[in-house]
Parts: sequence; C-alpha cells; structure tokens
Amino acid sequence: MQPTRERSDPTRPLTENTGLISVRGGRIEVIHEDARLQIGTEPLLIGRSRQCHLVLDDSTVSAVHLQVKATPQGVHVADQKSRNGTFFNGGRFTEGYLTSPCELRCGAKPLRFIPDPPHDVAINRQTRFGGLVGTTPEMLELMDFLRQYAPSSMPILIRGETGTGKERVARAIHDASGRKGRFVAINCGSMNEALLEAELFGHVRGAFTGAVEERKGLFVEAHGGTLFFDEVAEMPATLQVKLLRVIEYLEVRPVGSDRTRKVDVRALFATHANLDHAVNLGRFRADMLYRIGLLTVEIPPLRKRMDDIELLLENIFEELGRPDVTIDGASLEMVKARSWRGNMRELRHLVEAALFGAQGTVISLRNALPARHHDKKVTPESGPYEIARREFERDYYTRLYAQCRGSVARIARVSGRERSTVRVALRALGLVAAPDDSAAEGGGEGPESTGRHDAAGPAGRKDS
Repeated sequence: MQPTRERSDPTRPLTENTGLISVRGGRIEVIHEDARLQIGTEPLLIGRSRQCHLVLDDSTVSAVHLQVKATPQGVHVADQKSRNGTFFNGGRFTEGYLTSPCELRCGAKPLRFIPDPPHDVAINRQTRFGGLVGTTPEMLELMDFLRQYAPSSMPILIRGETGTGKERVARAIHDASGRKGRFVAINCGSMNEALLEAELFGHVRGAFTGAVEERKGLFVEAHGGTLFFDEVAEMPATLQVKLLRVIEYLEVRPVGSDRTRKVDVRALFATHANLDHAVNLGRFRADMLYRIGLLTVEIPPLRKRMDDIELLLENIFEELGRPDVTIDGASLEMVKARSWRGNMRELRHLVEAALFGAQGTVISLRNALPARHHDKKVTPESGPYEIARREFERDYYTRLYAQCRGSVARIARVSGRERSTVRVALRALGLVAAPDDSAAEGGGEGPESTGRHDAAGPAGRKDS
C-alpha cells in the first residue's frame, strides 16, 4: 500500500473526517556499502532483482527476498519464501517486527536496521467506501488509499486471503473512478491459455476450430471502464507477456487478426497467492509483477477485524434486504470466537442460511451452523497429536483475542501464560497484538521487540 500523507503535507489538511495514527519506521542499510532504504507505510521490496526498492547484488539473495513496511507495531519484515532465508540473531525467521537497532541477513548479505522515532500520519476516518465498511486502522488505511487512487488509471494489485472480498474492492474502485464504461471481471484460473487469450483479446472468424463467428473480447467490452483479473497468479507466463503489452500500449490484437485496436481500459488484479514467491520460483514474470504491483493493497482477514463484526453484520443484513434484523448476544459471541477461514464469504453464507425461514427481527445463528461447515475439530482419534494441539490453540487464542481486543497483557492474564508465549502464538495465527501493549512492554531488539525469531509464522503457512 502506498504511504498515507503525513500531517505536515499542505495538500492533505486535517478535517473532521481525518485522524492520526502513529507509525514506527526506520531505514535499512547494507553493511560495508553505501546503500540504504528508508521505510514508510507502503510495502517495499528487497532483493536481487533490479526492480526491487533496495537491490542486493549477491548470488545468495533471491530475486524478491524480503518485504518491509512501517506499522504502528514497528517495521514489519516478511521473508518472501526466499531460497536461502532471512536470519536474525543467528536463526532463520519468517516474519517479525523491528523496533530497535539490530542486524539481520538476507542469504549471506548483512544488513543493519536503524529505527526512526514514532511519527503521526493522517488517515481518513470515514468508515465506508462503496461496498466496503470498517473502523480498524487497517481498513481505514485501505479505504483512504482507495479514495486517493480510484480516479487514476493506474493498475492496482489487490491481495488477500480467499473470501476477503477482492472483487468487492475492485468494484468499489470502479464505482469511485468516474469511468463511464462497464466493470468486467474474469477468473484467470477458470480456463486454459488458448481460451483465455481469445476471451480477453477476441478473435476473428475461423481463427481456430470452433471460431464460427467474430468475437470482440473483454478488453473491447470493458472499453471506457474497468477489467478485473481475478486469480492473476494462475495466468500462463506466455499470456502474461501479451497482457503486459496491452497494458503498456492500450491496444489489442484479436486472435487470427493482423490489426490492432485501441482501448481505454483500467486494469485491476487480484490474488491470494504470494506473487513475490511465484517470481522466485519462475512461475510469474517479474516484469509483470512490477507493472501491475506498483500500487498494491492488502485486505485484512476477518479474524483481524473482530472490532468491526457488528458493523459488518449490519451491512450484510442491509445488502440482503433485511436492515431490521440483528443477531442475539449468544450468536455474536459465537461469531467472535470463530477463526473464519473462509473470511467474509463464510460469514455472509452463514447469515444467509440463518435468515432462511427465520422469524422476528432478532435471530440466532446457531441453527445455521450445521448447514454451513464448522471449523474443523481434530480429535486424538482422527489425527496426530500435534494437529489436534494446533487446532486447539487456534480456537483458544482466536477466542481470547476477540474477548481481550488483542491485548497481550489481558490474554496472558486470562490464560496464565507468559506474554512472550502469547505473542508467539498470536503471530503464528496471523493475529496482531494491540499497539498499546507493544508500547507498554517497551524495547528489545528485532522481530516482535522480544529478540525472538519465528520460523513458522503466517507467511509460512496456508490458511485457506
């Protein structure tokens, strides 16, 4: 995500809808070299590729090795599944937060982190943007970014877990763009290369077997509007080359034709995959990623948005034509206790099932659960002990996280465990500790301000 403008920016004055959040940034320097990277609130890439923000000319460094970003908790560092790893204090780690001066290593390349004092950035406090709603800092920042860049013609890459609402974000961008043409969507993983090419660029009659009539293609259909590419990571590399040329020159050539046609189309892309990792594996073209990923947004998963749950439910009921309906207290606690691997899609389906045949304006979601899938519970009889233990910890900590609003101190007090143990467990589940806890607990060095490293954090697992 691109940086929000700072408080001193005269082009972005504070208004009644604008608030401030405190972020902790810094810079990364290459030891023994005159190279450095100043870190802001947009994701920045470190690696061997010449298109990274900090280029490390070392054979042990992956093309895209590391991603860094300033956050309220500190500088978030995430290894991009590099071949030779990222190391801190002699140990390999997947991701963490840098808050104090420390040294780390990408492969064999030594780096130094120097923190900056916390500083305020302005953020729009409006809680709605198109079909999006939210009050958490992550959602406010996301919607603020979309308001700034929706009117532009630049491509935007939308990242998020399955079910988080990537197409909803794309539609919100289109609706706020002022473009008069249509919003057209295509799933890049739903058809083979030849069919996908003909679908996008069109074809002339007789171009291939079955082409009995001419077809314009989706780029032409979306002329003056927006074309949304869902699951872009599934697009074949050879087709990526052709698409890259269309985005660059805004002209398409139908299959079987020797003529090109100019188009005016804004392209949006979405994926739940790690495209940096796909580049490292040679499955996705680096030039394609850097062209479509210059502006990138990340949709937070539902488990990180429990403070928004009542607002989200209210919005779902409105969209389903039942703004008069609410859920009972027991159902609300049940919702907050679930890990929601299917994210917003799972929540919406649950509400739809509960509404079917429901009487009155206060409904229960309990009876809808058998109609939907429960979070899987693994018993000692149905799987290994380690799997059962991990499932228990997921349910246990997710429930405590919701009840304690992310406070590490409160979760530690309720569970009777050490704060450092709670932090490691929350990080492994992709849950972020409340900023006040981080500030209260103070310094330390390196990831999570505890001096510990994590070899199995969220970047190293697949949640859905």
